[in-house]
Amino acid sequence: MIQAEPTVRPRPAGRWRTGRYLSDRGSSPVEFAVIALPMILLTFAVVQTGLVFFAQSIALGAATQGVNAARGYQATAATGEARATSFLSAAGAGLENEQVVVTRTATEARVTVTGRAITVLPGFSWTITKSAHGPVERPTTP
Repeated sequence: MIQAEPTVRPRPAGRWRTGRYLSDRGSSPVEFAVIALPMILLTFAVVQTGLVFFAQSIALGAATQGVNAARGYQATAATGEARATSFLSAAGAGLENEQVVVTRTATEARVTVTGRAITVLPGFSWTITKSAHGPVERPTTP
């Protein structure tokens, strides 16, 4: 059996140092500079979205805790406000400048929590408002 010898192609001399490959030198830093800013902005936008959803979750949790306390039998609006404020303190720094408004009538209790989400993007501000309501526990005639 006759074996064919492998064909070896000579490499063009100096092609990597001259010609079309020479014009690509220094393109990596330029490409990085073009791509880096949008990627950093996209990363900050994803983090900011998470912070907004976290702030909404905290506000809704505080409103729910507040209304559960305010709608109890012989409870007051101050009880609901204290419970919502306590929840906000325990939740940590997810909501800034929070305000709790409790409205309690003879038949219904409503708690509204308002605040601002923490921002990582300068110049932007997201106001979060969440409410919860429920019937007041009271004796009724059958």
